[in-house]
Amino acid sequence: MTLYTALSKLPYPQSTDTADLPLHLQSLAEGIDDRTILRYATAADRDTAVTTPVAGMVTWLTTPGTLSYYTGSAWVAMGAWNTYTPAWTAETTAPAIGNGTLTGKYAIVGKVCHFTTLVAFQSTTTYGSGNYYFSLPVTAGALGGLPQFQGVAVNVTSGGRAMLTCQPAASSGATTYTLWGPLSSSSPALSQIKETGILGTAWGSGGVIRVVGTYEVA
Repeated sequence: MTLYTALSKLPYPQSTDTADLPLHLQSLAEGIDDRTILRYATAADRDTAVTTPVAGMVTWLTTPGTLSYYTGSAWVAMGAWNTYTPAWTAETTAPAIGNGTLTGKYAIVGKVCHFTTLVAFQSTTTYGSGNYYFSLPVTAGALGGLPQFQGVAVNVTSGGRAMLTCQPAASSGATTYTLWGPLSSSSPALSQIKETGILGTAWGSGGVIRVVGTYEVA
């Protein structure tokens, strides 16, 4: 009866098993295979070879020269900047970026995620209604409170520029964050950012929101 090592669950035969060295070596090699750092020329070669990846697999890609790991749903390059498209939602009516720009980049080093989000409004952007939310690139872990991300907003309609402070929508397992800033030009009080814009003027074409942050991933 085959037994398995305690940590990696690698198979090994018992003295009472039928002697079949090639079979036993094959079982051991197959058990080790997906636990090593797999090497491929490109992501396409990796995806062709590894059709059913499992969480924790690690691969080296010659081009672009990065290590990647599988989260359970996607391959993520470690320590390299990855692109993502943030989801932009609102509490009451959904906004739509239209011909504007909604982009993001993130890098994961160990359990730490660094990210940046850029929103540029244009002529067909619609602003919805209610407090705004943007999605994080990967789910946050237990954050030990609500860490702050920093941002800046520019409203070309009024010529105003304001600093923003942003925070995850939950202290554990957050997938989105909220934005806070000065809605009025006459008061320094911070309120949640929404369709009403900043500094007393609604958003318009040419407006920009940029956010950067760091947090622990799940």
